[in-house]
Amino acid sequence: MKFSTLLIMVLLTSLSGCSKPDSEAKLTDYQQRLSRVLQLSDITVQPEPVAVLPRPSELRQPLPDIRVDLRDAWASRECSLDQLIGERNSVLGRVYPPSKQLNYELRLLARLKQCQQQDISPALQQQISSWQSEKQQSIAVALNNMLLADDTLRRQWQGSNQQLISGDSSGFVPGSSALNKLIELSTLIAQQQWQQAAALDIEQSLADLYRHDFLAKLQHSLRYSAAWFSQLNPKLLAIAPESLCPQGRSTEQLSILTTVFRKFFIGQVQAHLAELSRFYNESWPLIAKLYQDTPIYPALQQRYQQPAEQLQQQLLLHVKWWQQLNQVCPVNLTQSPD
Repeated sequence: MKFSTLLIMVLLTSLSGCSKPDSEAKLTDYQQRLSRVLQLSDITVQPEPVAVLPRPSELRQPLPDIRVDLRDAWASRECSLDQLIGERNSVLGRVYPPSKQLNYELRLLARLKQCQQQDISPALQQQISSWQSEKQQSIAVALNNMLLADDTLRRQWQGSNQQLISGDSSGFVPGSSALNKLIELSTLIAQQQWQQAAALDIEQSLADLYRHDFLAKLQHSLRYSAAWFSQLNPKLLAIAPESLCPQGRSTEQLSILTTVFRKFFIGQVQAHLAELSRFYNESWPLIAKLYQDTPIYPALQQRYQQPAEQLQQQLLLHVKWWQQLNQVCPVNLTQSPD
C-alpha cells in the first residue's frame, strides 16, 4: 500500500530547501523545532530490531559437476565442450562466486543445446542429453545461490548505517535497473532461454548496486523514519489542540506552530517522505518478485514492507493531529502563505 496518498491530500504546498541532509537530520530538525514550541521532552529513536539473515553457508547448495572419462573428454571436443569443462576445473573456476557460477552454468547449458543440434556421434548425443537433463534440474539451485549468497546482494539486505540524502536520487535508477535485470534473468531461466540469459551482464548490475548501496540506505531510512514517528507521536497526541487556543484566540505560539508546519513539516519532512514513498513503492515489488519463494523473504518483509506500513500508519496519526489543530484553532494551515 502506498503511504503517501493520504498525506498528499491534506498538504497543499511544498517548499524546498537548499541543503541535502539525510532522513535523520530532516526529522531531527523538525522535531527540535516542534518540541521547543510545545515543550515536548526529547525522544530516543531506536529502529525495531530485525532478524539476522542466515549465513551464506546455510543457504548455498552444492551443484553437480559434469563427470567425464577420457573417451567422453575426447568426444566432447566435437562441439567445444572441453573448453567449458576445463574452465570449471581451473583454479579460478573452482572458487567462482555465486554470480559467476550461475553464468558458467548458463553458458554450459547454451553450449549443450548447441551440441544437440550438431551432427555428432550417437554416443555423444546420449551423453549430452544426460548432462543437459542434470544441469537443467540444478539451474534453479544456481540462481538461488546467487540471490541468497552473493556478497553484494546480502549487503543490501543486511542494511546500512547510512540513510538516503534528501533530494539525491542518484542511486535509484541503477538500483531499479539492477533489480529488473535480475528479474529478467530469472524469467529467461524459467523459459530455458540459456543463451540470452548467459548474455545478460549481471556483474555490471551487481557493481552498480555495490557502488550506490541504495537499497541498503532505503531500508535504514524507512526503519528509522517509522521508529521516529512512533516515538514522537505519543508526545504530540497527548496535547489537546484546543488547549493551544483558549476561547479560539490566536497566540504567538500558534503563529510559530504555523511556520513549523508549513516550512519544516510540509517543506522538508513531507518532501523527503514523498521521496521515500516513491522509492519504496517502486523498489519493493521488484524485491518481492525476486525473493518471494526464497527462505529470506520474511526477513525482507521485516526490513522493507513492515516499516513502510508502520510509517504510513504513524504518518496518518501525525497529520490527523495537525488537522484537528486546524479545525479548532485559527491557524489556516491548508492555506498557502502570502
